[in-house]
Amino acid sequence: MSAGGPTGRDCLAPAYRPSRWRVATAVSLAVVEGGLCWRFGWTASLAAYLVLGAVLTVAAVIDARTSRVPNVLVLPAYPIGVSLLGVAAGVEGQWWPLARALLAMAGVAGFYLALALVAGGRQMGLGDVTVGGLTGLLLGWVGWPAVEAGVLLSWAIALVAVVVLRNRARGRVAALPAVPFLWIGALVVILATR
Repeated sequence: MSAGGPTGRDCLAPAYRPSRWRVATAVSLAVVEGGLCWRFGWTASLAAYLVLGAVLTVAAVIDARTSRVPNVLVLPAYPIGVSLLGVAAGVEGQWWPLARALLAMAGVAGFYLALALVAGGRQMGLGDVTVGGLTGLLLGWVGWPAVEAGVLLSWAIALVAVVVLRNRARGRVAALPAVPFLWIGALVVILATR
């Protein structure tokens, strides 16, 4: 939900301690990275998707466990992802996908920032905003329809989770970590869009 928390290796500990979380993280990474390899093949953009896919997957696991998104993991992914997509644009000789990805990154992050400010940081925090920007970057490279579908699917999945949990708990449900939903929705759209 929020950004910050421990720095250095301590911020990654929730993704690998105890061992059941290590297994969950490893399986999630294998599925995500395999899916991205299948989707992009040996294209110039594959490196960006693999790096950012790993960052977003680990961030989702950490947020699911702690309701925190570590800045030390997510913030460096911005220049790395933009640089790798810049290289891909240069190799492919097409600069519009990069421009579209940057516009989508700013648009999605701005949208999530507005939601966080309206909610007063209770349901959505700045960590979710930074993750939203990264998902916007990846969705934007694919295309504008992917950006729209990815954002909508993320919220639809979150809504279903809230309804199911509310019915099971027979009442009020505490705030859910947003990053897993933001990433799952974006990932499904990225994998499904050709």
